Amino acid sequence: MSDFGGRRYDIPEVPANVRRMTGTVIILLILAISGVVILSTATVRIPSGNRGVLLTWGKVEDRILQEGLSFKIPFSQTVVLMNTQIQKAESTEATATADLQEVSTTVAVNYRLDTERVNQIYVDLRQDYVNRVIKPNIEESIKATTAEYRAEELVTNRADVKATLDEILTERLALFNIDVVSVSLTDFQFSSSFSAAIDAKVTAEQQALVSKNELEKIRYEAQQQIIQAEAAKNATIARAQGDAFAVIIEANATAQAIEIITQQMTTEYANYLWLQQWDGRLPAVMTKDEQGLIIDASDFITP
Repeated sequence: MSDFGGRRYDIPEVPANVRRMTGTVIILLILAISGVVILSTATVRIPSGNRGVLLTWGKVEDRILQEGLSFKIPFSQTVVLMNTQIQKAESTEATATADLQEVSTTVAVNYRLDTERVNQIYVDLRQDYVNRVIKPNIEESIKATTAEYRAEELVTNRADVKATLDEILTERLALFNIDVVSVSLTDFQFSSSFSAAIDAKVTAEQQALVSKNELEKIRYEAQQQIIQAEAAKNATIARAQGDAFAVIIEANATAQAIEIITQQMTTEYANYLWLQQWDGRLPAVMTKDEQGLIIDASDFITP
């Protein structure tokens, strides 16, 4: 019985079985909540493109957690995510060439962490590998590369320069379990005086090339004229030879005809031909005396 505001109320007594059931429910609820908490702290999800470095009371374990769901000991173990995707770092460096010309360039490097060695990378560098290793080695690699080439060669032998830089940087970063995927070089920036000298040289080379091309054009045109003149000469010779050959053929034919006619000619046939040409008048006769008379034989022939 309880007293409320001067009034007394009878509170019914809770049955023992109900009290026991209520206690059981409360205990189960506490256990369930505890289980959820423990389960959430015992599992970890590793995102795609990452690896998990497992630490037990701060000590790095040899086991590397792969992508997906993994288990750990609650409270005593923690996980540090390490990005294993391709990442990019850039660095700009002013340096000197083999012929002591000042040059500046920017290098962009695509890299990725060795997925099998991320635990060692964490031991050596934690997650600050870009500032502690990558950028300093890019700068040193640029200096080592430009020191092997003259200023002009940095422009004319760009592919060789890039290959040298790639080789040097790859070797350096491999010591820290970092793989170089690709290296990109921007344009080299030289001093104003050297740039002016380069421009002047390029202009001179271009002018020389133009002059060479013009000379080659003149030579080509002259050669074409020679070829055309030679062809015209050969055509003229060919025509002359053809005409001469035709004349020879015609002369030979005429000679052969004359020879045939001569061989077949007889006295009677000759007289016949002469008579065909005679006009019917006898020839005039002159005496040996220059003052003698000219006698026409036809005067003595009675028609």
